Amino acid sequence: MYIYKVVKENLQNCEFGSYVAYGIAVCLKSTNIILISISDVFLEKERAKKLVELCNKNNLEPIHLKEVVEDAVGWMNLPIFPKKS
Repeated sequence: MYIYKVVKENLQNCEFGSYVAYGIAVCLKSTNIILISISDVFLEKERAKKLVELCNKNNLEPIHLKEVVEDAVGWMNLPIFPKKS
């Protein structure tokens, strides 16, 4: 069984400087060993948390994580996932 987690990252970009981003990691639930991690997915923690909740709720197989992240970057900008101010 797997568990998905939000990963907070302090990153640097030569054009924009330092910034905080949130990635997604999938771990083995029994050992907490990270199997796959995708970096720099969201700038908002709440959006990353929502995706992690959906992955865990639906028992997403790790092989599908990359596709789900690619889709989420687009669909999380829809009005059904409003930005919090």
